[in-house]
Amino acid sequence: MKKILLPLATMAAATDLACASHIFITPVSVSASTSGSDLWPASNLIQGPGTGFDAAEPHAKTLGASAGNWVTAAPGGFPSDYIAVAGAPVLTFDLGSDMNIGQIHTWGYDNGNTNGVSQFSLRFATDAEGAGGAGTSISYNPLFSMTRDDSVLQTAGFSEIVNARFVEFTALDNFFVDPGNVAPDAGGDRAGLGEVSFSAVPEPSTGLLGLLGLGLALRRRR
Repeated sequence: MKKILLPLATMAAATDLACASHIFITPVSVSASTSGSDLWPASNLIQGPGTGFDAAEPHAKTLGASAGNWVTAAPGGFPSDYIAVAGAPVLTFDLGSDMNIGQIHTWGYDNGNTNGVSQFSLRFATDAEGAGGAGTSISYNPLFSMTRDDSVLQTAGFSEIVNARFVEFTALDNFFVDPGNVAPDAGGDRAGLGEVSFSAVPEPSTGLLGLLGLGLALRRRR
């Protein structure tokens, strides 16, 4: 029996349909390990669709500066590498109850400097484990990178669906570059982020199901 492969254009269309929309899960609260000294509060990270970012595609970030960003203090002064001086800040997001999540959506801090988070890791905890229980029963610990862009939606998909209430976000690096003998790029002495949301993996649309059904029907005919 020959294998029937869907045409590349059809496969691409199916992928587009699958990723066409998100049902955003906005955390009910967030805490930061740096909250006592932050310049702008972590609460700015969870303003959600319609406030922190457009509810409609392409979900552009709508608030900037002190109204729409979280950013730490600058303990080392400029120029310095915030992570090297102060360590990796940790944000803990509370989704309100155990939920199935398969994606994290982030928006960058500021295109004009290097303070934005460039790399982060996640750990998870259930309602029963509490906010301090990350990694207790859920061993999944993904690592993701971000681009230096403060407007576009950046989506990172998990390799598995996670059922959790709390998400621990560790900002491992920012875009700081050691200036050496070169004039330094602005920033890098802080760590910042624009907005954070989550979602489950989008369910297949009726169009995608139709395409998959067509592929199965073609295969059966052979």
